[in-house]
Amino acid sequence: MKVFGVGFQRTGTSSLAAALNMLGIKTLQFPKELYYNIDHDIIREYNGFTDDPIPLLYKELDKRHPNSKFIHTIRDEKSWLKSIKWLFTTGKVKFKKSFYRYGDEFNTQYFGTTDFDEELFLETYRRYNQDVSDYLANRPDDYLVLDLTQGEGFEKLCPFLDKPMPDVPFPHRNKQEGILRVYGRRFYRAACMKARALLD
Repeated sequence: MKVFGVGFQRTGTSSLAAALNMLGIKTLQFPKELYYNIDHDIIREYNGFTDDPIPLLYKELDKRHPNSKFIHTIRDEKSWLKSIKWLFTTGKVKFKKSFYRYGDEFNTQYFGTTDFDEELFLETYRRYNQDVSDYLANRPDDYLVLDLTQGEGFEKLCPFLDKPMPDVPFPHRNKQEGILRVYGRRFYRAACMKARALLD
């Protein structure tokens, strides 16, 4: 059985990947290889997949992997807009390497642009969520909607996946950070590398 996280970016895809791994479902977040080859070896190596580019591929993945489970992470629009705006500003600094190598390509597919546009992004978010709902709504055994920002977690996820409840809190990953903290961490790492080079 494959498990696909079909939630849009900034809806808890990192946290979902961590939770699936905790439940014993070997999960890969950001399986970029599938974008270029949907039959890449990672589709056999892992049983769970979340984050980009799954929202671009989930219908084809459904055809290729019958009886899969689909977990649709969502959050309220105002909160999502704030988070996606962070991704396109501070996030570009935090995830610079992967953002410019893959993010721009994926975001062009989603939004038709690599620049934040509140009206366009909200329209895209709404349309995507409706499309997923329409596609999977008649398959309750295969489709779970999960809002992590409202405290939903293992109590919904475990019965859906037929897994026992773990005696630990649901993980929360990839929280927003301020730009000063992001730059400060990068400066600290660069300084450490410079110091090591001087000592060698």
